[in-house]
Amino acid sequence: MSSATLRNKIGVLLLERPMTLKEIAAELGVTEKKAYSLLKNMFQNERVDSFKDVDGLRKYRCTPAEAEAARKRKARAEKRAKKKG
Repeated sequence: MSSATLRNKIGVLLLERPMTLKEIAAELGVTEKKAYSLLKNMFQNERVDSFKDVDGLRKYRCTPAEAEAARKRKARAEKRAKKKG
């Protein structure tokens, strides 16, 4: 799977809730190193931001612009899934 596709999947994942690096890697089935690389690129392109949660863990969430784009990607994917089956 291409890095662009994985970054788009991260955007959709983060729509539901902020996630840690470890959670994102597990959901995508990639190493934490790969997930970090993807997040770093997204951070540089202002697609995600990070914060320390009350539990002290660093979590990532979509920026408003990325959230809007991710919602559109998710809707298109759901529409394609309905057509297939």
